[in-house]
Amino acid sequence: LLIVALLAWHYRATWNDFRPAPTFGKIILGILTGILVWGAWVGLDGRYPALPFLGSRASFDPKELAPIAHWSFIGVRLLGRVVVVPVIEELFWRSFLMRWSIENEFLRVPIGKVTPMAAAVTSALFALAHPEWLPALLTGALWAWLLWWTKSLSACAISHATANLALGVYVIATHDWKFW
Repeated sequence: LLIVALLAWHYRATWNDFRPAPTFGKIILGILTGILVWGAWVGLDGRYPALPFLGSRASFDPKELAPIAHWSFIGVRLLGRVVVVPVIEELFWRSFLMRWSIENEFLRVPIGKVTPMAAAVTSALFALAHPEWLPALLTGALWAWLLWWTKSLSACAISHATANLALGVYVIATHDWKFW
């Protein structure tokens, strides 16, 4: 986490795709879609077939650790999932891959341009990157829609951070560690 965070900070000049800052309405829409995404991940759990070639998520129960290590583990996981992962993944999935799916010279494609094919490709690949393939597929499609509707990569990052924060709070409250 520290290495990725330091590299991301070092190359923060490349974060131009997060500009301009989202309006209040786009922030609210990002938060609401993030809550919807969280609901899909939790609500669909166990209600769709596993795809063996995607593997499964190994869970780790931090209560096996001493209290200071337990809460340190949770703090680091939350920091990574809520701050670092949304920035890095949105830069990859919806800034780079979405636009590259439209045109190889992806920098010519404006943020927020989404074609049905690009949305399908990025959503399918996002699903293949997760053992929880069905909620990931729906999440990819929802975030493609959010990007198209708002023309804001920041709204997608806010949605991603909201979903991950809600999932983190859910995991801590229920001890359902398989989501982490």
